[in-house]
Amino acid sequence: MTTSEALQKLQHYCAYQERSPHEVKRKLHLIKLPIDLHEEIIATLMEENFLDEYRFAQAYVQGKLNQKHWAPRRIRAGLLEHRIPRVTINRLISLIDAEVVEKNAFYLTNRWFESKTKEQLIGAMQRRGYSFEMIGRAYQQVESERN
Repeated sequence: MTTSEALQKLQHYCAYQERSPHEVKRKLHLIKLPIDLHEEIIATLMEENFLDEYRFAQAYVQGKLNQKHWAPRRIRAGLLEHRIPRVTINRLISLIDAEVVEKNAFYLTNRWFESKTKEQLIGAMQRRGYSFEMIGRAYQQVESERN
């Protein structure tokens, strides 16, 4: 595969949805492009605005918070997996509204209250990054509303 073909393929890959530089590097390895060309292609993608680490991190935070209902702790772990700098992560995590996190915890607890045991619910919530205290508050609130 030539450099221009690889660049075109990666432009399409990045245009489809926001990608982290780490994802693009993995894709470069998959298409077996020589390692010495990786940085050049990544720089070109950034110059052409196909790849933006901060824009990816913002989209990731919003998607996981609003669609997956993850708590900040789980979002932080996910961003670290994408090798986003800690400074960027800390900035974005600090912008998350605590009320939204509380509402998400209540939403998930309410949704799973009937179908899971208390232990299963706690485990599912902890995997999404909620603290035991927040899970307890949400559980008590749902329990009192249902009684």
